[in-house]
Amino acid sequence: MGGIGGIVLAAGSSRRFGDDKRKMRLPSGDSVIEASIRNAVAALDQILVVLRHGDQAYVEELSASIDSPKVTFFRAPDSALGMAHSLANAVHEVRDWDAAVVLLADMPYLKPETIQTIVAAYEKHKENEPIIYPEIDGETGHPVLFPKVYFGEIEKLVGDRGARPVIEEHENKVISVVVDDPGVIKDIDTPQDLP
Repeated sequence: MGGIGGIVLAAGSSRRFGDDKRKMRLPSGDSVIEASIRNAVAALDQILVVLRHGDQAYVEELSASIDSPKVTFFRAPDSALGMAHSLANAVHEVRDWDAAVVLLADMPYLKPETIQTIVAAYEKHKENEPIIYPEIDGETGHPVLFPKVYFGEIEKLVGDRGARPVIEEHENKVISVVVDDPGVIKDIDTPQDLP
């Protein structure tokens, strides 16, 4: 298959939020996760949405609202163990991709153009196998693009730090792209974060 795809991580337990924040509605009418998926679909050709292992009914619900041939839903077997495990499970599923943009489902304000900017930066520097992330006002954000060369390391990740250990291991390969998009740092962790 090849190409560059998006992994939307939506397998967390929403402990800080207190309820299933993925299903909270935004003024647009979309839920938080639906908005995040639509932003990815607008920018990328293939999307793997990573859900909790027990989310079978939710997969059916989302499939009905997100009717796109670009999107595949995946229930991560190890989702209960933490974000790194969900990401490791997901990367195992997309080993044929050239690179993966790792997006967080609780960041619905991210602009599709920002995702495209990150992909363009990768294309420009890809012979150097760069890890690309956005930056706004000196603050680092999401999503983060990982070329295929790092997939093996990501598959070995454990715990709840996501892919940060891989980024720290390859700091000399990291490129930040300055963007004008507050959506790269605006996530929804508590009910107060909803508009």
